[in-house]
Amino acid sequence: MIFTEPNRRVLTFYSYKGGVGRTMALANVAYRLANTHGLSVIAVDWDLEAPGLHRFFGVSPDVAGSTSGILDYFVAWRDAVARNAPEPPPEVERVLDWLIPITDEKHAPRFGSLRVLLAGRLDKTYGDRLAGFHWQDFYSRTEGSAAVETLREKLVENADVVLIDSRTGLTDIGGICTIQLPDGVVLLTAPNHQSFEGTERVARAIDGAPEKERAGREKPRVWLAVSRVPLVEESYLADEWFGHHNQLFEKGVQEGLWFREDHPDGIRTHALPHRARWGFEEKVLREGGMVDSKDPLVLAYEQLTGTLLRWLRKESIPIPQPLADASTLSRPEDIAALQEEAAAAEQRGDTIGLAITLYKLAEELHSAQRHEEGIRKIEQAIGIFLSRGAYPEHARALHRLGDMLLSTGRVDESEEALRKSLTVARQVDEKVTEAGALTSLAAIRFHQGNEREAADLIRQMDTIEKRLIPGEPGVLEFFIYKIFAFYRTGRKEQAAELSRRIMSAARATGRPELEAFIEKLLTRLGNALPGVSDVPVPRPRTDEQESDHSQNTASDQATSTRHRTGRKRTSSSPIKRSGGRSR
Repeated sequence: MIFTEPNRRVLTFYSYKGGVGRTMALANVAYRLANTHGLSVIAVDWDLEAPGLHRFFGVSPDVAGSTSGILDYFVAWRDAVARNAPEPPPEVERVLDWLIPITDEKHAPRFGSLRVLLAGRLDKTYGDRLAGFHWQDFYSRTEGSAAVETLREKLVENADVVLIDSRTGLTDIGGICTIQLPDGVVLLTAPNHQSFEGTERVARAIDGAPEKERAGREKPRVWLAVSRVPLVEESYLADEWFGHHNQLFEKGVQEGLWFREDHPDGIRTHALPHRARWGFEEKVLREGGMVDSKDPLVLAYEQLTGTLLRWLRKESIPIPQPLADASTLSRPEDIAALQEEAAAAEQRGDTIGLAITLYKLAEELHSAQRHEEGIRKIEQAIGIFLSRGAYPEHARALHRLGDMLLSTGRVDESEEALRKSLTVARQVDEKVTEAGALTSLAAIRFHQGNEREAADLIRQMDTIEKRLIPGEPGVLEFFIYKIFAFYRTGRKEQAAELSRRIMSAARATGRPELEAFIEKLLTRLGNALPGVSDVPVPRPRTDEQESDHSQNTASDQATSTRHRTGRKRTSSSPIKRSGGRSR
């Protein structure tokens, strides 16, 4: 196979306690790796005591009752060793014939391929056959470790990725699935201390396992996912749990149990929300039917899939972070105020107001380094804007989503969002948003080494400039994006020259809040352009100007939220009501 790294092929999904949605998470990740990313996927049901993975893919009872699987493979190996057979049993070669391809229209991925290996032949004799199989005897008397390695080799040679659904608890099977077999392990825990404590214990066992138990392979990579997290009811309790257990998570980072780069938002990074509507059947949440593409659980599965895919492919493209400004860092009270504001908007049925607030909340969460939470909030806003026909806001939110994804290294997803933003912005003649999307896309191409395509994207901004009407809203904002386009593609002298023009124009507008914004931006830009001459330095304000500006700013900020929550806050956002379904 060519789509994944040779030493990054086997992923185990494990949970210390049952009932956390482990099998459903694996099924949804397996489907997305095939359907969205075109991989050849084998999903293995190693939960021998409670098999059920096949139900998520529509495998009928007749097929499940007549197709062999894991248990049958190991029983055949054990019996062959017991009778001193000179060769491995024929089941070793036959195991690939037991893979059940998922091809029916209701369950099959459109791209890639998905096959399932059952826990065993699930007929009336399955329970007795399982009861007669003992793992400790199998390993000590019948070369069990060699049997496991042989099976692993067969599966890995025939897929881009093998996903293993492991039994819960501290068991022999759990050790096989979390230490010997995998290259990586997704540990799922419910948001309670007992589950987390047991999960941490398993992570330490993985970290401390001797090389012999790993068959000479590297230590498996570990991801921590918290499942069944309440979205609304008792969400405050979830916040308390995350706050307390993040300290334990950070301790795990320091001790090397899991890695910061896999969990940019700490313990909250891979939070799988509880959605009661999906708890009544075995279901892969795929597009169409009753499944909303912006369902929080769908988004969480896609985010987890993207994280695992980047690791499988060993993807890493260095993308510079946006210019930092300490004054823009979020405060907890800002986030709390916006959460209240969102709840109030939802309660009074103000859907567009809810979307605007979610956008602002996403900005605050992103500034607070809670990146994945911010991404989820802005994705919810995008869905509302689209459903309500608020296309200018839809385009702006897509652009911001693209930049957020880019700042967390999710380059492919970022580019997809930015291109969607570009398409919508052109349809509704949102020139500023169009320029912003082109700026970010040019930065991606430049840092991928494709300077020619980056230059082509910047030239498209020249076309937009010709369409600008003097005095129309957004002209200065357009040129600010152009400054950043120059800066982020290495054209620092051009960025400095354009910044001089922008400062001059800003001082002629008579809009102190815009001048203040551009002064701040140019200060940051000047600090970021060492060796470039004549970057404008903001002129000092008189006491009278400073007083007027402060009063104007305070008035604007108070008006933005007072009618919703009665509280004042200081965040700003380019998202405003457009006054109709489209502007």
